[in-house]
This record gives sequence, structure tokens and C-alpha cells, in this order.
Amino acid sequence: MRRITILMTVTLAVAALLFVFQLNLSGTTGKSGDGGNHTEPPSTAPAKPGGDTPGDGEHIGKPGEDK
Repeated sequence: MRRITILMTVTLAVAALLFVFQLNLSGTTGKSGDGGNHTEPPSTAPAKPGGDTPGDGEHIGKPGEDK
């Protein structure tokens, strides 16, 4: 009886691992960038001219860079 229980447990564990592996290969994880149905949320407000966005000729620096 103990061997049958161990055999059934191992069989179920292997089946679950194979199922998860197959889901991982098929790309059903829902992560962005995997070709799923991920869309960016719409902007809440239009950009204002002269606001925080740099204009023509202004320095576009990386964070921590002096302007």
C-alpha cells in the first residue's frame, strides 16, 4: 500500500510539473513583453507645451546628470 501511495504521488507531481512547463512554453503567464494582450493605459492628460518636456535644443539628460 505504501508503494502505491508513493507511486501515485510521484506520478501526480511529474504530471503537475509537465503541465506547468507546457504553460510556461506556450506563454500564458500574462507577463508584459511576451506577446500577450498587454496594452499600455491611456494618458490621463495631454502634454502641455513648455511644461516638463524638453523643447528644441534643450538638454535631455539621464537621471543624475547635471543640466
